[in-house]
Amino acid sequence: MIYHGDCLRGMLDLEDESVNLVCCSPPYNLENVTKHKKIKYNTYKDDKDFDVYIDWLKDIFELIYDKLVDGGRVCINIGDQKNGAVPTHWHITDFMFDIGYDYFTTIIWNKSQISRRTSWGSWLSPSSPSFPTPFEYILVFYKGSRKLLHKGETDLTKEEFIDWSLALWTFTPETKMKKFGHPAMFPEELPKRCIKMFSYIGDTVLDPFMGVGTTCKVAKDLGRKYIGYEIDENYIRTARERLS
Repeated sequence: MIYHGDCLRGMLDLEDESVNLVCCSPPYNLENVTKHKKIKYNTYKDDKDFDVYIDWLKDIFELIYDKLVDGGRVCINIGDQKNGAVPTHWHITDFMFDIGYDYFTTIIWNKSQISRRTSWGSWLSPSSPSFPTPFEYILVFYKGSRKLLHKGETDLTKEEFIDWSLALWTFTPETKMKKFGHPAMFPEELPKRCIKMFSYIGDTVLDPFMGVGTTCKVAKDLGRKYIGYEIDENYIRTARERLS
């Protein structure tokens, strides 16, 4: 099921201990990073003060904690801000520990995409060089038991398991964002790998920041149940079309 509304309100209606896996990519809070507005959503304003942004995320994942089964996993795709100078992934890890999650692993998503370099910092000087990051993180946490406590059927192939169990994933970003009308999508490959590596067929997958429904579409294709929340009417319309 997918829902048009704020996940903080909508997830209150979810049954506790009903979700096996969360796979999501929160907004990156990039509008206030520079004078150039990097990402413009239709409805959501991606320009919170950083502390407010982190507190907002903490509230969401605190609510999710109760909805996860014992042994449930959370995969969070996130990038750092200001060419790595603002370690967003560290702040998320810090509050996830506060909530009660344990750390499963960190996967580096090598996006194989290095744009034309324009941000050098102090040119040819160690004074204050800049380090653009052509990668993002997939932070993986778990609740309670590191090992899944229920039995199930996997759809992993031997080749996939060998390749994906190395914590450096290399695949290109989404190339059809204009087609779907969303400015910040991850490609289907990302939730595909997370869902197959961290859940069984028939498990329930949640995405609280659903966008145009990529996680839910992949979950459906892989024989999982899915739950998604999205506040933007246009995005959820596109998600419904993709899921149909």
